[in-house]
Parts: sequence; C-alpha cells; structure tokens
Amino acid sequence: QASNQDRGGPQLPGMENLGADAVITGGIEQAEDIPEGMTFELDQFPPPTEVEMQVAASSSGSDIVLSVAPTCMTFEDYFAGFTEDTHPSFSVEPAVGRMDRRGGETTELTVTCSPNGKAGAFEAGLVINLPEDGSSICYKIKANVF
Repeated sequence: QASNQDRGGPQLPGMENLGADAVITGGIEQAEDIPEGMTFELDQFPPPTEVEMQVAASSSGSDIVLSVAPTCMTFEDYFAGFTEDTHPSFSVEPAVGRMDRRGGETTELTVTCSPNGKAGAFEAGLVINLPEDGSSICYKIKANVF
C-alpha cells in the first residue's frame, strides 16, 4: 500500500480523502442589513473616542474616515448606526460589514456630515455593534459647521 507521501496527499491521519474530490458547500454568510429592533446606544466604558470635523454649511458636505481597529478574537459582523439624539445630517458607510479579528486589518468607515445650508455645532453618537461578541465600539463626533 502506498503511503500518503507517495500519493502526494496530506501528512495528517484522517485527511487522506481531502483533495480534488472534496466538496465544500455553503459557508459563512455575511449580514447585509441591520437587524430589526437593534438599538444604538453610547457605552460610557470604555469612553467613546471623540472626533471633530469642520464643515462648510454651503458645501455639499464633508467626510471623515475612521480606521476602526478590530477588538474581537474572531471575524465579526458589525452594524454601525447613530444614537437617537444624533443630528440628522450625519450618515455612515458601510453601515454593515465584517470586521477582521484582533491584530488584523482595520475597518474603514466613512462618516459624512451634509448640513444642507444650516450652521452650528452638530453632534453624533456613532455606535458599531458587534452582536456576536456582545460588545460595541463608540465614537462621539462633533461637526463645527460654519
């Protein structure tokens, strides 16, 4: 009888039949929408990261890119949204995605403030929910709209 090495197969017992005839079905499906009923509330511990941006009221808006470091041990679906008291001129993209595991690549989120001609100090509470981990990452964003 030929050994695994002679056949060019794996060197692990029990893996002899894993090769060209292996069939992989399904896979892990990534969420595409924010689940109904999910809430977005700022955690006070750890305190939210504070970010400021400058926006001209007469402009079509301004963006900032947040580089969010992964905090979980595994890949996690995330859902980004704003607290109820957030000014309506804020939006975030992508609002749904998959975050890398700890030590992996950062996730880039683009926050846009579109003031539509209004001026003032606009505030937003951005919450990135990681429901499988039971945690969240929070940002407090202040837009000085002039």
